Amino acid sequence: MLVAGLLSMALLPAQRRAEEALPLLQAGNQRFVAGKSLLQPLGCGVRRSLARSDSPFAIVLCCADSRVPPEHVFNCGLGELYVVRVAGNSCDAESLASIEYAAQQLGVQLCVVLGHEGCGAIADGIEAARPRPVGQAPPSTSPALATLLEHAEPAVRKALAAGLDGKELADRAEEEHAQDTAAECLRRSPPLAQLRQLGRFTVRAARYHTDSGAVEWLPERPLEAPPAAAAPAEPPPKGLPPHLALQLLQAGHRRFLSDARPIGDIGSDRRQALTLEQRPYAIVVTCADARVVPEHLFDAGLGELFVVRVAGNVLDDEVLGSIEYAATHFGTSLCVVLGHSQCGAVKAAVPHPQTEPLTPNLRALLAHIEPSVERALRSGKGGDALLAEAIRCHVLHTVAEALARSALLRQLADDGRFAVLPAVYDLASGDIDWLQSDGAIAPAPAGESKPQRPAEVVPTRHPPVAHEHEQEAAAAASETPDQELPPFVALPAPDDTAAITATTLATAPRQPRPVHPGHGTPPASAGQPDAPAAPPGADSGPPARSRFDPVLALAALGTTSLLLAGLLALKSRAS
Repeated sequence: MLVAGLLSMALLPAQRRAEEALPLLQAGNQRFVAGKSLLQPLGCGVRRSLARSDSPFAIVLCCADSRVPPEHVFNCGLGELYVVRVAGNSCDAESLASIEYAAQQLGVQLCVVLGHEGCGAIADGIEAARPRPVGQAPPSTSPALATLLEHAEPAVRKALAAGLDGKELADRAEEEHAQDTAAECLRRSPPLAQLRQLGRFTVRAARYHTDSGAVEWLPERPLEAPPAAAAPAEPPPKGLPPHLALQLLQAGHRRFLSDARPIGDIGSDRRQALTLEQRPYAIVVTCADARVVPEHLFDAGLGELFVVRVAGNVLDDEVLGSIEYAATHFGTSLCVVLGHSQCGAVKAAVPHPQTEPLTPNLRALLAHIEPSVERALRSGKGGDALLAEAIRCHVLHTVAEALARSALLRQLADDGRFAVLPAVYDLASGDIDWLQSDGAIAPAPAGESKPQRPAEVVPTRHPPVAHEHEQEAAAAASETPDQELPPFVALPAPDDTAAITATTLATAPRQPRPVHPGHGTPPASAGQPDAPAAPPGADSGPPARSRFDPVLALAALGTTSLLLAGLLALKSRAS
């Protein structure tokens, strides 16, 4: 249960201080730049441990851009970073609530606002802010995109006022925006400001260079613009069809489950290529939870996934604008809304959070989740089952809401160029359950667990593409899943071919034939009484096969020898 203010800090486990966490990030980025990133443990043991507790050492607020995955940039594994990602690394109410949650409830003391070189949202903000000739209308955008660009407008105005142009203008605007966002976190959040005064919270602004992979840590004022690098990118071509993008995600997830060596490309050549353009094949909207890292879960490298992360994977204007941005600018055709088991945001919304002393930002965040909780409560479940049902309902509701609120996404979906899929990630097993929004059970993709049946949900207009292309996806997958074995059939036992004539063997009890679980005769159905025992003398079919016991055989031979010796002794006396 959430408790606002500093009282919750006393209940938190010991966390790394900001001055301890920052060198870890810097060292990880140095390994990434040098091409010497350490392989992070992602196996089932780590997942089971993280399912019991969540203790990230840093918060990262960064752009959803596919070229800037924080876990790769800082060479971190599952459970180490609490990541909030939205296009343009903007600080909206939901992003701020996510940071407050990590700082107050998880005790994380360092937050990094990470801008990046070549940010498309900043470039669009610069274009929208430029003076235009009289009578020329500004470029048309959706309301969600317009709201997203408003966050970057102050930084763009500052950069324009400096008289810069071209790449220098973009560099200055990106630095100013990172600094402004860091200051805005403290200005808009009294709890974060109070933690900072106590020395328990620090916000650092930084900027990622897409060509070198290096993170530039910004001082109180922006640094001078770095030298010009690559030419601006040309508009990328249309992306993959939705069913092909889904196949790539499923193949990457099978590699993740197999604990095989990751194959995602994060090398220097890849970074250089991404300075010209990016072509993410999928959008992933998921939670900021440090245990849910899309780049690891789908074994994706740089430039492959456009990731939007906010606590509880809620859908506000900035998140919706981020999805629209990727769909229109990069031609990305698939969006996966990925919830996860034991979600702290959904758990906080279950016990009627309107009665709890929450901050305004946290209350606004939980308001997005409460309708799904109410729907889950009508299922009559309780405890962990209720939480799991609420998580599924919230994912399905988010999918329906995205299509209902965005005419742009609906049009793309009607044209067959876009799809939104709901899914839930299990922290302990690593499985992903692919859900259907109409309440039916969908066949699980090859190599993954069966999806759960959701409770009453709001249906979406567009069914998941996984069912239309299931056979094609299975044929094109690079890894072949394990085949299901046929049921075991027990062969009838042959009659005994030898009999032991000794009296002791004839009276010895028979050894029962062992039956392995799942093999041989199936157990009686639940609720049915056991079959009555056969009466004496009744024909019970062919006899069970006896086992030859050498100990009993020797004992029988010894007894027979004694009897013969006794008979011989009696005969000799009589004669």
